[in-house]
Amino acid sequence: MRSPVSGAARWAGALVLAVIVMVAVFNSGSTADGVAVDQQAGATATKRTEFGPLTGSDVDLLVKVRQAGLWETPTGQQMEQRATNGVVRDVGRRIAAEHIELDAIVRRTADQLGATLPSQPSAQQQGWMAEISAQNGAEYDRTAVNLLRQAHGKVLPVIAQVRSGTRNELVRDFATTAAQFVTRHHEYLESTGLVDFEALPEPPAPAAAPASAASAAAGTGGAAPVLTANGGTAAASGGFDGVLTAVREVSLSSWLAAVLAFVAVLGGGALLDMLLRDRTRTTPAGPTPAASYPPQRPFPAPPRPPAPPRIHPARRRPAPQRRPGGPAVFGLLVIGVLALPPLLEGAVSPPPQPSTSAAVAAGFAALDPAPEHVLALVAEKKNEPSDDEKSDDDKDEGKNGDNQNDDNQNDDKAAGDQAEGDDAREALNQALAARQAEQGGAEDRNAENENDDRNGDNNQNGDNQNDKQDGNGQNENDQDENAADDDFPGRENAAPPALGDFADIGEVNQLVSDPTPDANASTGSFVSECGTPDPALRNSDNWIAAPGKVNGAQHMHDYIGSAATDSSTEAGDLLVSETTCELDNRSTFFWPVLRDTSQVGPDDNQDGGGLDGNVGEILEPAQVVMQFLGNPTEPVSPMPQLLRVITGDAKAVTNGPDNVRAQWTCRGFEDRATTQYPLCPQGSRLLRVLDFPSCWDGENLDSEDHRSHMAFADEDSGACPQDTVAVPQLRMILAYDQPGGRNFALDGFPDQQHHPATDHGDFVNGMPDELMDAVVECLNEGLQC
Repeated sequence: MRSPVSGAARWAGALVLAVIVMVAVFNSGSTADGVAVDQQAGATATKRTEFGPLTGSDVDLLVKVRQAGLWETPTGQQMEQRATNGVVRDVGRRIAAEHIELDAIVRRTADQLGATLPSQPSAQQQGWMAEISAQNGAEYDRTAVNLLRQAHGKVLPVIAQVRSGTRNELVRDFATTAAQFVTRHHEYLESTGLVDFEALPEPPAPAAAPASAASAAAGTGGAAPVLTANGGTAAASGGFDGVLTAVREVSLSSWLAAVLAFVAVLGGGALLDMLLRDRTRTTPAGPTPAASYPPQRPFPAPPRPPAPPRIHPARRRPAPQRRPGGPAVFGLLVIGVLALPPLLEGAVSPPPQPSTSAAVAAGFAALDPAPEHVLALVAEKKNEPSDDEKSDDDKDEGKNGDNQNDDNQNDDKAAGDQAEGDDAREALNQALAARQAEQGGAEDRNAENENDDRNGDNNQNGDNQNDKQDGNGQNENDQDENAADDDFPGRENAAPPALGDFADIGEVNQLVSDPTPDANASTGSFVSECGTPDPALRNSDNWIAAPGKVNGAQHMHDYIGSAATDSSTEAGDLLVSETTCELDNRSTFFWPVLRDTSQVGPDDNQDGGGLDGNVGEILEPAQVVMQFLGNPTEPVSPMPQLLRVITGDAKAVTNGPDNVRAQWTCRGFEDRATTQYPLCPQGSRLLRVLDFPSCWDGENLDSEDHRSHMAFADEDSGACPQDTVAVPQLRMILAYDQPGGRNFALDGFPDQQHHPATDHGDFVNGMPDELMDAVVECLNEGLQC
């Protein structure tokens, strides 16, 4: 008997069932990841970022936290001034300070994600501020505490909801950090004893559908923003576009689960079809088995029927072979179409750059973004300039220099050729050696001139003695000048940088790479907000390397952090000084200034300035980032207070490249660095990046050479040497609006001739223990603070 259902209908049913099961698994997987397809009008589009998909709910969280800081920071500051209760004043101070810190975090996060944040509180939040300001005395305290507590209570569920569902790594880290801040603020406000818990809103019923991020927090006054392809907002999209978005964004585990479910149901359909096939079978011919009953009486044989006509026996036709086609091929085609997007995405997506880890990227993300035309240059694979073009450039440069510069240019050009052969360290070594050899020849010539001068002076001793007796004091002035030369050596070798000290950033091939972190890595990032340098603190002292000596550096330093900066400073002065940093961070950070050599500076005839060969107008850094990073192989431990750390070598021309740590690059070209001055495209800021050692001997705050108590981690693995302790690593990022052409140079000792490899920096830890513990926790927990 044949099945009443045709084979095509059975296959169609199995296929429909497989699709239904696949979609169910698909949706459950995507919902588990926090991005279920929303077919309603309030659904939001999704934007791709390097940290994962960014949904409207993710952006809404950033908006709410930003707006919370915009009204709670001034409210907390007002509470510190107007509250009558001492506890309330202290709570206001804490909330204001921590919201300043959290606001910096949310702004950095939004910059990295390309999200736009509001610049003022919502209308409802402004109403709360007005309501609090209208009160006085004890009523002021009660109103401020309760309104702040209610607002924090509303935003905490939103943070938890986004934290549990987002698939964006950066948003997840931000939500974790924000939850810690908000929870602490709950505790601060409740510690006042003024919170009216009966007036707090009821929590949602367990069976109720979770509220959307747009309606869960107070003060936004509208639905969640909807992202467009360029990161802006647009009307919600649904229908087929929403389905395609979900298909593109679903996780790999959901794809695999859906495909396996589809194949399983399709296989079940094939088995069912096999069972429902035609069950009629022809009984094979053969002897009938003998009956077990007693034999019956014999009957006479029936008459034999006439023989049938002779015919050829019919050949049994072979069963038709099932060709691979039909529903099976269609099912495989559907599977292929469903699996194609993630496979293509993995195939065409460029591999991640070695220097774009989340922690390292967080430091550069704190800078203003590069203009679009600069980013286009970065993306474009420019061809190497031809030899003719290089020759033309060399000719043009030679017209502006003297013979000495031409010699320097040839030496540095040879070094540059080796650097292009992936041997930048050897090239730098040869360039520094060539510079030192030139100085040796100059010193020999100066010695001959000095002997001639001495002979001439001996011939005039009688006249000088008479002048001294007459009270002219000329000989005393000469002695003062000689003493000054002894105190500040090398001035006779001062010279501007060579033309070969500069390199087009587009021709720099030295890429920056970071060790791959392992399972125990501390992958977080902490940025210390300290503003930009105050020119009033600028001087040419260095109380770490030359304590008590005025003009001990023979070049000017920029300072941020502690205001204790001059030669008379002692380490303990930091802990009681004023500071430009937030959160009572009294650390000191300083580095040599950069100058526009086409201008004339005010210190052109002063120590540390023109007298030491440092000429030009000092350039103010447009932005400064003081970032602390973790260790790729292990958690970090706190730095002790007053630990002194230096990086780079201010006398690299004399000492060689062993301690060189200079990294010069341009905004938009952060994946490459050079020890030459980079020539950046118009609109791209010049960047100085200085990485400090991060492996401490565990005992000494300083050492005789100011280096031995600290060590750099291994360049390949990131591991600290044995018998050292991994501590937070300081990274300085200094951004400048570059003057046109080669009209800039680094301040340095005069005999170093402004070589860019002499870039260096100094740091002394003046963080309170509580702040250092918070930095360590941030790094070890993988947060970006």
